[in-house]
This record gives sequence, C-alpha cells and structure tokens, in this order.
Amino acid sequence: MSTLICSRRMEVIDMPIYEYQCDGCNGRFEVNQKFSDPLLTVCALCGAPSVRKMLSTPSFVLKGGGWYVTDHPSDARKKGTDSEKPCGDAKPAAGCPGGACAAGACAAKG
Repeated sequence: MSTLICSRRMEVIDMPIYEYQCDGCNGRFEVNQKFSDPLLTVCALCGAPSVRKMLSTPSFVLKGGGWYVTDHPSDARKKGTDSEKPCGDAKPAAGCPGGACAAGACAAKG
C-alpha cells in the first residue's frame, strides 16, 4: 500500500500499488490506484495500447502468533516443537537422592 496525504484536509488515504506489464515493450511498471479505478490500457513506458495487470506478491511478512503458519503447523513442525518442550514428568533415577538426576545435577552421571 502507498500512503497519500490530502493537503486540504490533511487526511491519510491508503491506496494499493498495482503492477502492470506491457505486451509491446515487455516492461513492467507500478501504479497507485483505487480498487474502483479503471484498469490502465496504455503503457506508461512506451505508450503501447496493450498492458495487463499482473498478480504480484505482497511486500510484507506476517510475524508473530495468530497467523496460519503458527496456528496450523505441519506435522513435522509439531514434532519439532514437541521435542523442544521440557519433560514435566521427569522422575529421579534409581539411586539418586532427592531427584538430582531429574534436575540435571546427578553426580553419578558426572
């Protein structure tokens, strides 16, 4: 999205950036347009009367929790995160007084 500021009322208007490709010169260019604006028909680079709107990837990345990748992980990701979790059912090994093995401080394992 591109941000335009209207100088009369100082309001911010966000408009998407659309990418076009010319069939004549094969050049690509971007245009700030409202969704309701008509599609361009003339190339801004060479003036040819045949351009088409391209489907391009967005220029932002969704980070943090609450997005599909973190909320619905693949089976491999689930197994990886499960193996990183500390084991809450750790029991002291036989012969270790006071559970020192479970706490990782077993002198016998030295």
